[in-house]
This record gives sequence, C-alpha cells and structure tokens, in this order.
Amino acid sequence: MNRRYVKMKWQILFIFLLISLLCGIVTHGETEASPLDVVKISGSAPAGMVNKAVEDAKKRAVFKVLSHETRAEGDPTSIFSQMIDRYGDYVSDCKVLSRDTSNSKMMVIAEVTVNHSKLNKDFQEYVGNKQVANDAMTASILMRAVNTSDNQGFSDSLHEAFNHRFSNSGFQTEVEDDDIRIVRSLSDAESYGKYLGSVKSLIDNNSIMANFAIIGEASIDKLVAAPAGTGYIAKSSVKVQAYDCMRKTVLNGFYETYEILANTPQEAERLAMEKAGLDAAEDIANGTLKYWRTHK
Repeated sequence: MNRRYVKMKWQILFIFLLISLLCGIVTHGETEASPLDVVKISGSAPAGMVNKAVEDAKKRAVFKVLSHETRAEGDPTSIFSQMIDRYGDYVSDCKVLSRDTSNSKMMVIAEVTVNHSKLNKDFQEYVGNKQVANDAMTASILMRAVNTSDNQGFSDSLHEAFNHRFSNSGFQTEVEDDDIRIVRSLSDAESYGKYLGSVKSLIDNNSIMANFAIIGEASIDKLVAAPAGTGYIAKSSVKVQAYDCMRKTVLNGFYETYEILANTPQEAERLAMEKAGLDAAEDIANGTLKYWRTHK
C-alpha cells in the first residue's frame, strides 16, 4: 500500500512538472519573469499633444508604484526625484484606452505596465550607495517592547518590522544575537531616556558593536474595555532614534501614539503594537535617507 502511494505521488509530480514547464510556471535562472504592475491612470497635455499626454501617464504610473517603496519627495536631489526623472526606464508597455480633447486639453486614460522588479532593484542600489557613502555599513536594530503581555514576543515583532522595512529599502542590516541579549537584559523599568543612554553607553564602550543603530521602544500605555461593550481599546506609543554611532549624532527621531479598537484585548494589543512598529520603521528609514542627502 505504501509503495503504491509513493509511486502515485511521483506520477502526479511528473505530470505537474510537465504541465508547469509547458505553461511557463517553472523558470530557470535569468529566464524568470520580472514582477510587473499594471496601472490604469490618466495623463494630460495641451490640446493636440497626445504623445505628451501618454508620457505624462507613464510618469504618473511610475510615481504611483515608487510611492509604495519610499516617501514621495519634490526635492530634485532626492532618490525619489532622480528615479522619477528616469521613469521611461521602468515602463514595459503602455496601452491607451481612451482620449478626450474637451476643455482645450488632451486627456488620455492608459494602462501602463511598470517593471516593479527593476524599480525596486534600482531603488535598493541607490540606498545602499548612500549608506556606504555615510560610513554606516550596517543598521543595528535595537528595539524593545515594554508594558505588554509578552515583551519578548513583541520585541521580536518590532525587530522584524524594522528589519523588513530597512532591508526592502536597500539598507544593509545586521545585529548579533549577543547584542540583542545585552539590550534585552536591561531593566524594562528603565525610562525611555535612560534606556537610550544605557544603549549608547554600551555602544561607546564596544560592548555592542555598531556604527549605525536604530534604538527605541514601543509600549502599551492603556488597554481597557470600550464603552457599551463595543470591544477593547489599546493605546500604544513608540519612540525611536536613528543614531550615528561613529559621530555620536542623532540622524532622525520618531514619536507617535495610537489608539486601536478591536474585538478582544489580545487583538487590540497586537494591532496597536503592529501599527506602532510599521509606522516608526517607515518614518525612520525615510528620515535617515533624507538626513544623509542633506548633511554631506
């Protein structure tokens, strides 16, 4: 019986692989297709200038996709603006669905295919070059959770949120397990200010090896039943600094509070901490890039 089951498994697997190859599901090496985003968007130009309107639609499509990678900035020296100037490099296809010449203006609705894979790769290269140029070879993420039902678990989640955001943005991130243990051995009862000072002292005396650190905490400040039995309210706060350990300079800081309503206290706590971590990670990543650009 077992032998028949194994034999049938290989037969099914062979058929699946054959179908996959024929359908292009299985790829190899450089033949793998790049992820693409198809954006339906408008473009405009002076009357009669249809080509210019199409180019405007392409540029706006790339703008929309890139905005999911990093914060949009109008500064011409920003990574965002430099990449938007090269929008044509990221457009794989553009189909004009309709045209409108009313109001003395050429308007088009187009379906623009954006090469998201190339866009993301180039963005990460820009960020990596900035990081190296500022002697910040790796980002050490030293976050803690306090006043929660599971400080260890939520600390892990905060670390993951920052690591994911920074890695996706092209930053090199690294932190030794020993460094995490040292940071988490500090008393949860320490105030945020004292925690910052303690971590910076550990870095200064080389107990923690870091040249660029993300130091901060997120906490649950309130968890109560909502009025009229509508659920539970969790209030969280997050405080973070991006710290240049070599120059002893704070590059960027973030502080915010959140209130989340959910069906259970556990869900309210989880969502409030998730929101704090995700928002802080995005702001610190963008703020650090801006600092590096404006402080040469």
